[in-house]
Amino acid sequence: MSQPMEPTGTVTEVQPTSDTMESTPPAEGRRTQLKIVREKIQSLSKDVEGFRKSHEASNKKLEANLAALRKDLSAHSVSKDLDRFAKSTEANTKRLEKQIASLKTDLTALKSHVSKEAAKSRAKEKDTLSKALAKVKAKAPKKPTIKKLAIKKLHPIHPKKKQ
Repeated sequence: MSQPMEPTGTVTEVQPTSDTMESTPPAEGRRTQLKIVREKIQSLSKDVEGFRKSHEASNKKLEANLAALRKDLSAHSVSKDLDRFAKSTEANTKRLEKQIASLKTDLTALKSHVSKEAAKSRAKEKDTLSKALAKVKAKAPKKPTIKKLAIKKLHPIHPKKKQ
């Protein structure tokens, strides 16, 4: 009964070329990388939001169908002429119960799929952020700490020769 849902958008990754990385100064490169990361995060957020909205609509539709089937099931069970309609009511009840069970499993599978996709998206976003942060940290020059400067003054690497 359920059909596999596909995400509403696709994410494309833009890799900077070596020419653009060499021609821009390091600060500009970091800014560009951060801008790309921000754009990727925004794109992922939009994709997740669209995916969530489409699946919420599907969930509502399935729940409405489930409510209608339950209403039909209760209407059949309150039949006044049970003797005449016993066989057809029983068959319809079984059919409706099967449909309800099927819809419940579809709804459960859909909810599970939505949560898995959201988790994948969060993991991908976190991975992208950590990669970008690692690149930015790797390219940033390290500043010597006060303690290291004090040690260099006390113990210079090349001691001056006394004459």
